[in-house]
Amino acid sequence: MTVTVRASTPDDLEALLAFRTSDPVSWIGPDRYRQESGTRNYRPEWSFLAERDGRPVGRALWWGGPDAAKPSTLDDLIVDVPDDERVSVAAGLIRAGAQAFGTVPEWVIDVAVDWHDDPLAVAAVAWRERAGRAAGLVRTTERVSVVWEPGTGLPTAHPDGDLVFRTGDDDEFLDLFARVTVGSLDAHTRATVAELGAHGTAADDLEFYRTLPGRRQDWRIAEDADGLVVGFVLATRTAYDAAISYVGVLPQHRGRGIVDALLAEALRIHAEAGEPRVVGTTDTDNVPMRRAFERAGFTVTKRRIVLEG
Repeated sequence: MTVTVRASTPDDLEALLAFRTSDPVSWIGPDRYRQESGTRNYRPEWSFLAERDGRPVGRALWWGGPDAAKPSTLDDLIVDVPDDERVSVAAGLIRAGAQAFGTVPEWVIDVAVDWHDDPLAVAAVAWRERAGRAAGLVRTTERVSVVWEPGTGLPTAHPDGDLVFRTGDDDEFLDLFARVTVGSLDAHTRATVAELGAHGTAADDLEFYRTLPGRRQDWRIAEDADGLVVGFVLATRTAYDAAISYVGVLPQHRGRGIVDALLAEALRIHAEAGEPRVVGTTDTDNVPMRRAFERAGFTVTKRRIVLEG
């Protein structure tokens, strides 16, 4: 029988929530789906069903901001078909969503920290990567998710002396976003620069980070004792936690420990606001940033496989 794919309706709720998976990857349980449907992060028109002869055999759940016109990530994709059909059914779900949204949102798959040592996790990621590639998600990046909690204590001051932190307007941050793309170790930044150039990437970054929850005045620019701008940090929020969303050191000032001071400043902002935890992410291959998070007292909580077009 042919598999058909469609967006769900409110009448499909129980069918959507009936899906489970034994694969060692993240998936959305009924309680979370119901809760975040109430905040419009999940919506029927962003939740797709694959059906064979009227029976649901797959689902895809996209997530977006409460006021967003289209979703930003594919959070969950489960199929209930024979192994040799998983890739084609999953790819069909992704393509149907992409056609409906006019874009291909990234697919985020959370796995355990040691997933490389688990053959079941390796296999689960592998077939999802194949499905993503078949649907146009051709780039895979592995990231680490980290968390800091107040009991860890705030990191020490910058070893070369105090930096001065201040706010800045959008034009200044636009310039800084462009300048820190030079030599970036972030895979998404490199890919976006290749497509849009440094200034196009900066405009894209500014637009995205302006949409995040949190206070715009908690974005900080760092100056050294000579009044030279050396870097910046964005203390923001995800939909769930306080976050450090971007840390940028200007190329000519890298290697001086400035990243540690930027992290410390963002943590100070969140700690003074009484935040119970602060999260962050970085590419697995970005070893300097991973070590900076470790020095600041962050611990790794999970790995994240990000599939992008």
